[in-house]
Amino acid sequence: MNETRLRELLREAPIPGEGAERRGLGMVEAAFAERQADGRSEPGTTALPRLAIVLAIATVLVALLLSPAGAAVRDWVDDVFTAATPRPESGLAEIPGGGRLLVRSAEGPWVVQADGSRRLLGDFREATWSPRGLFVAVVAGHELSAVEPDGTPHWTIDAARPVADPRWSPFGERIAYRSGADLRVTAADGTGDRLVEPRAAAVPPAWSPIAPFQLAYADTRGTLRVTDTESGEELGSAPALAALATLEWAPSGIVLEASADALRVRGTRTAKLSARVEIFPPTVLPLPPGAVLRDAAIDPVAGKLVAAVVEWRGAGGPRSTVLLFAAAGGSRTRLLTVPGRLGEAVWSPDGRLLVAWPDADQWLFLPVGRGRPRALDGIAAAFAPGERTAAFPQVEGWCCHAR
Repeated sequence: MNETRLRELLREAPIPGEGAERRGLGMVEAAFAERQADGRSEPGTTALPRLAIVLAIATVLVALLLSPAGAAVRDWVDDVFTAATPRPESGLAEIPGGGRLLVRSAEGPWVVQADGSRRLLGDFREATWSPRGLFVAVVAGHELSAVEPDGTPHWTIDAARPVADPRWSPFGERIAYRSGADLRVTAADGTGDRLVEPRAAAVPPAWSPIAPFQLAYADTRGTLRVTDTESGEELGSAPALAALATLEWAPSGIVLEASADALRVRGTRTAKLSARVEIFPPTVLPLPPGAVLRDAAIDPVAGKLVAAVVEWRGAGGPRSTVLLFAAAGGSRTRLLTVPGRLGEAVWSPDGRLLVAWPDADQWLFLPVGRGRPRALDGIAAAFAPGERTAAFPQVEGWCCHAR
């Protein structure tokens, strides 16, 4: 879907409120009929009839906003009129903000350079950057491998069960991954593989941003745990968010937990002498009533902002909004509202957001603060050369964040 399709969706969206659309159309038709009559009686005098149409439309909007369905109509008008997006640029050009993207498609993961050039790494299912982008950890079946960004392989280990959710530690020494229900850790050179947790939940683990070997994860009993992966000692625990889907640990010490219907953050503190990790009670970041949380990500540099992509059903179909929260709780800002579904939100090295818009076949680049938004079109075809139809790809990471 391109800009033309977006306009069609906006035109097709029904006006909520019983009788509102009928009353509005009647007023506009009456104004149009008056313009036609005036045009026939005195050609060339069109200023007043045009003014009548403008006033009629304004009257319709005011009447709608003050009608018994006022609240719903105000939401509808607000959402439609804030759905403005930048004019899309055709094709995958330079990446706003620079850096390199790691993108997963049906063919496998791709490395996208800052100028938009890209390279397919191979027939792998998942991928994650090393801290400085020198290597990529990739997954294929029971295998975990490390390759260079040009696809050159370095090592591979075989696991007993299918591998998923590899995560490279921020200091570069370790890679955590799941093998079935096992949570395991290996050294960055593929040696010293060891078991951390035999009953890990199907959620990607999160490394501490300040302690080299501390790893946070959820187990199948609904507990959030922090473990020293070298000694195996448990350093802290707390009840995890129900139906946890996303777990992140920011440099500010804040841990983000997200599920389909809840978003919350909690602080942590590491004792200097014992290395024990205190996990504080959570703070809920409120979502709009009835909304489904599609993705959430915490600013990986300062750890002070949380981006959330939410979706709900409107009168004309699904609508999506990008929200920005203060990670400490409190303020909430809406960055964008569009018709249709949005995908993942990924933070750039310079503090902007990439938001996937599969329904429009676009990537949206949203500045947080100064700057202008941009949109790149034709994303699916860029990662499926020669294919007539292609699934929309998923952004796995944006390299590399300063620490």
